[in-house]
Amino acid sequence: MKVTKYPQACFLINYQGVNILIDPGVYVYQQMDMKPEDFTKIDLILLTHGDPDHTDPEALKIIQQQNSCPIWCNREVKDKLELADIPAEIIAYDEVKEFKKIKIKAIKSVHGKIPGKDFIPQVTGFLIDDKLYHPGDTIYLENKPYADVVLVPICGTVVMDIEEAKRFSLDIKPQLVIPMHYDSPRFPGDPEEFLQAMSDCDLSVKILNFGESIEVD
Repeated sequence: MKVTKYPQACFLINYQGVNILIDPGVYVYQQMDMKPEDFTKIDLILLTHGDPDHTDPEALKIIQQQNSCPIWCNREVKDKLELADIPAEIIAYDEVKEFKKIKIKAIKSVHGKIPGKDFIPQVTGFLIDDKLYHPGDTIYLENKPYADVVLVPICGTVVMDIEEAKRFSLDIKPQLVIPMHYDSPRFPGDPEEFLQAMSDCDLSVKILNFGESIEVD
């Protein structure tokens, strides 16, 4: 498995020859010299929730049309995409769908309260073949799956803070932890602080720069 990080919570997962793109939100194009057209050979798009830093309809329309790939998401995201005439399929909590012999399970996540707003988005995490878990934006969860690779949000406020992310990671005990969701100017986080917090744990932690990849057995 090859895992490539982009800003905020966007990752490209290459697994068994299949390219799965998760949450290509607005910061990808604002913080990198990159356009939606640069996402090529995409087989499947997974969207955790409808916030712009995860779901950018204008960019998604280009990516989907260029790659002729399906989008899997929850009902709230599907409704948002339908307003932009973008087709999508719902994957419900605890549902397992198979894509090119890869099993993808939808895991319930819980978004933290957004300051100044009453609306809390519905969030769906994704477990890919028990190999990789992307929880999306979530507070600490008691119930969560095991995966070899866990992508963990760390910025606090709307998601786990660093200590909660550490506890979350220790509960799962994956082979590799990759921090995410610290690139927003509004809710910034420090991945080096998370790395330091994890230094007394017997877990491998890797900070990935934009566009950087790691190979995982």
